[in-house]
Amino acid sequence: MSLDKKTSTDIVSGGNKTPLVIFKTKEDRNETDISKMSNFFEDYVHEMTLSIRESSHLQEIMELPIADLSVIGDVINQADIIVQGNITLLPDFENLPSDVRMKLKKGIYSIGESKQVEDNLRAVILDENGVRIKDITLKKVMNNPWNVETMRSIGNQMQMRQIYAKLSEIQGFQTYQIQRDRDRDIIVPFLDARQLVLEAATKKSEYDQMRMLKVADDRIRTAINAVYTDIETTSKCLAKKVSRPFGYFSKTPNTYMGFIADDLQIATKFVGVRLQILEYLGERETAKLVLENYQSRMLSFIEQPISKRGLSASMLMHDYFPYNDSNMDFWYNFSVEMKPALKKSMEQLKLEATDSDDKEVYFVSVEDSEDE
Repeated sequence: MSLDKKTSTDIVSGGNKTPLVIFKTKEDRNETDISKMSNFFEDYVHEMTLSIRESSHLQEIMELPIADLSVIGDVINQADIIVQGNITLLPDFENLPSDVRMKLKKGIYSIGESKQVEDNLRAVILDENGVRIKDITLKKVMNNPWNVETMRSIGNQMQMRQIYAKLSEIQGFQTYQIQRDRDRDIIVPFLDARQLVLEAATKKSEYDQMRMLKVADDRIRTAINAVYTDIETTSKCLAKKVSRPFGYFSKTPNTYMGFIADDLQIATKFVGVRLQILEYLGERETAKLVLENYQSRMLSFIEQPISKRGLSASMLMHDYFPYNDSNMDFWYNFSVEMKPALKKSMEQLKLEATDSDDKEVYFVSVEDSEDE
């Protein structure tokens, strides 16, 4: 069965654009404490997924593209995107009942198979008695250039979300106050950019919107470069301090490590916002450069030696960080997990121009069972 929907969407495409909305909560719009703002990735991924759903030709398929049914279950349980090889599964948010998701998470319901048509297996949801109560429908997205670009945008934001979520685990340690110079160089330009984005959304003229967003992009670029510089400078100061006899016994290393932990979260959040602005402006090549720069700097933090012992900044953090039971070995685990993920993503950015044709994208829906 072919399901055609040609409703256009202007979130990141041309035409009469709807206003760019990044800052949605009261804290997003008014707070000066960056840690109290949203992560900005979640809603954007959701919106991009909906935009593909609304603008695509979808074809319902009978044969499952993957053998592992648990992967399909994860899409429904988490209401999140799952990538396995060249297969991407997107949640159909309009058809994922919350009560079904809750019972799947609790183990009351389970994912099973039903031979609906001869030799065709269909994923279904079973109740606690093994009775089929819902069908899981997969609808293939028929490729077009806009979908390919949007999927790349989703992938980029998902990586930023993954890194930010990991870094947020360490946030509870921070007890210092941001100093005036950091406030001026890092926070103020971002707040300027936020205000410009908010004001741009009130403009009726698309020209005025785009003009203000370009100024916002300039300001957030300044903030990102400032935080990158701060990470590098503070990491070097940390390396010097702990190399001195008994230098690690002072409070200074903890202050440095607090700044670095905060800077990494801020950089990730700022870059995620800048990518959204650039994609809205149609500056996809610039967005790609911004992401490559971010990935390169994160990788340098993880593996580039900066101490006399040949340790990277992340390994210095691991050696001297005042861990507790809740965050033990955080910086070591962060490095081990993120290093291969960053390298893989950087390689994908280089290959993305040639590898889009073999990608398959499917929406996963939960629908009422049909009579067998």
